[in-house]
Amino acid sequence: MMTQPVRVYIRAQGIIAAVINMALNPLISWARNPRMEYMSLAGDNGILVDAAATAVILSLLVSLFVTAGVRREVKAGRLAAASGPTGGGGLLPRLPRAAWALGLAIGLLVALAIVPFILGLFRLAALPGLPFRKFVLLKAAATALLGYAVTRWVIIRQLA
Repeated sequence: MMTQPVRVYIRAQGIIAAVINMALNPLISWARNPRMEYMSLAGDNGILVDAAATAVILSLLVSLFVTAGVRREVKAGRLAAASGPTGGGGLLPRLPRAAWALGLAIGLLVALAIVPFILGLFRLAALPGLPFRKFVLLKAAATALLGYAVTRWVIIRQLA
């Protein structure tokens, strides 16, 4: 059996995660807000809380599924362990390898980065929130990018 290049595997799995998250996350938002009411920046159902929760939950679930897939591919001989990029000397090699711990760590780090970023952008634009339809469009794009990035980080970490 021939192994596939890691970059091809990362790209394919990242695209799958991006598409799933682009479709699923706006649906979850709609289920939580079926009246499609205005989304304020702060508050229990606000954009900041949603962004933090999404970062943690998405990262955890992606890590669980992707780690299982990586292990299955390595065991079947279709993907070579220690054949991918190592992540260099940065933060990624220092993160835990266990799928649940890796997902939580990535999610918390993303939440710690994204919440102040969103807050700053909204303050700069003097926006108190967004209409629901604009919010779900933004969420679709953001979770697609995050799904791809988390998939990439998990694969690199698991193959290191």
